[in-house]
Amino acid sequence: MTKKRDFGLENLLALNGDRYFVDEKGEFEVIFKVKCVALKPETPHGLKYSLVLLNAKGERVVGFDNAHVARQGSGPGKKRSLQLDHKHIGNRVTPYDFKDALTLLQDFWKEVDKRI
Repeated sequence: MTKKRDFGLENLLALNGDRYFVDEKGEFEVIFKVKCVALKPETPHGLKYSLVLLNAKGERVVGFDNAHVARQGSGPGKKRSLQLDHKHIGNRVTPYDFKDALTLLQDFWKEVDKRI
């Protein structure tokens, strides 16, 4: 059995290092950081990524990444997940079910479009 090809992967990797203002006033900026990494339990898709929407103050409004373990809840009782893939919407962090690179881009842009 062969692994399903991720056709959006080249597109996602090509965005690495790119920064774009995504509104007419130049108040919202998206930043992409993406690179291939070794396949491990915490990176089963072989990617390290951060897709972020910042407001004019440089504050994160939306973020999809796998830079750290996602914690759910608030206060000292936060639950620690083994899953690295997660999203930030405002101050809320929730696990993200990574399917493939194209779906990641689509999900990110859906959240960005809701906020600009």
